[in-house]
Amino acid sequence: MRSIGKQVTMASEDSPHPRFGNLTGVHDIRQSGDGTFDLLVAIDASDIQRLGSIYMPGMHASIPMVMFDHHVTNTLFGTVNVVEVAAASSAEIIYRLIRRMDLHISADIATALLTGVITDTLAFRTSNTTPDTLAIAMDLMRAGASLQEVTRQSLVLRPYDSLRFLAAGMMASQFEDGIVYAAITRKLRKDLGVKEERGDAGLVGTLITASEANVAVVFVENVDGSIEIGFRSAPGYDVSQVALEFGGGGHAAASGCTLPGPMRDAVNRVLTRLRRMIREK
Repeated sequence: MRSIGKQVTMASEDSPHPRFGNLTGVHDIRQSGDGTFDLLVAIDASDIQRLGSIYMPGMHASIPMVMFDHHVTNTLFGTVNVVEVAAASSAEIIYRLIRRMDLHISADIATALLTGVITDTLAFRTSNTTPDTLAIAMDLMRAGASLQEVTRQSLVLRPYDSLRFLAAGMMASQFEDGIVYAAITRKLRKDLGVKEERGDAGLVGTLITASEANVAVVFVENVDGSIEIGFRSAPGYDVSQVALEFGGGGHAAASGCTLPGPMRDAVNRVLTRLRRMIREK
């Protein structure tokens, strides 16, 4: 948008992860929605709650919003909703928009878009990856994006304390009834000296690689006491509807939601529902 003369403010409730520091413009992202705007653009959010604190109804409700997303659980909260559930990533939708507008894709833009494709498909490993996904990646590489560097920055490199956090979470995990799960408390994060205030360091994606697991779920205690929950599932199991029932959403194989604490109650509620889903399969 800036390349065609638009004034743009990029905002996200969470600070960008350090692994994305190589992307041009990432340091311009702020954690506030304050300002005067004539258009809001939401990307990759399945419901308006996913915008978090940067969306302020008193300030923003009267401003038109264009929403781009690919989640099947999307609630169509925008003024204009562009939801392509067949797309493996929202980056693919933005790519098609840029091509339709006949705009130039610079190396910087190509790198950012390829990062979106790689992170959402786990380097083309998710079941919704299509030949179109691969064709878009090829075009972005021709525009100057490095597949090797994007994959290394996005999926391979991580701080040492994240590795320790991941190991502790795996040691704390449990397996029963086809479900592998782990609860990450604030105390564990503090004891390990992990600097990141949120997230599971990729734990849920690691747990689902257990060959015995039908579903993996990780519960993370946030600073405010709420419990952030990430789901992953093996082929044939749909965790998106479970996440939707708890106010979240996502994909059949990867979804999430947030529940109030305490941790014990959130774990019991979710595991009870997941066991029922597996029994009914």
